[in-house]
Amino acid sequence: MSPVVLRRARALHRSHRVSLLVLAFLVLMTAFSVAVAVIDSRDHDLPAFLSALTFGLRWGWTVLAVLWAAMALLLVAAELGWLTGTTTLTDRGVVLRSGRHEATIGWFDIDELRAVPSAGGHLYHLRTTVPMPRPPRLGLQGRREAWLGWHPGADTAVAAIARPHLGVKYQPPPR
Repeated sequence: MSPVVLRRARALHRSHRVSLLVLAFLVLMTAFSVAVAVIDSRDHDLPAFLSALTFGLRWGWTVLAVLWAAMALLLVAAELGWLTGTTTLTDRGVVLRSGRHEATIGWFDIDELRAVPSAGGHLYHLRTTVPMPRPPRLGLQGRREAWLGWHPGADTAVAAIARPHLGVKYQPPPR
């Protein structure tokens, strides 16, 4: 049986909702801080004390904008390993790769593999009987459940690899 490779990036909206919400918040706060700094930088005919105060506020908002942007970049860098890695379904089990890290979840450790229709293909959700390995960086997913990735077309390729005789419950997409 040939291995099936799943695309992780297509499962991003299911697997990393929390990360996407945090990223949206950080980008929104960066934009807000930049907007306030730009509004404060307009030249007003103010007394010296108020002019110095607006100068300090402008620099404060600029520093906040840089900090929000740095946190957003750190979050993207932390999740980039998950997005650029691969998930492969083989005869041995589910192989998770991310950079130089690799881990295999054997079919004996898999409780359920579920197919969910999505955009001309299927997303695959995995539930295990043991905690997920952390080195391949599955991001902020759960300890025993994870969205593995997306595969185009029908689910027959994945269904052929799933091992029901080992106790794996394969749930095909609802008809």
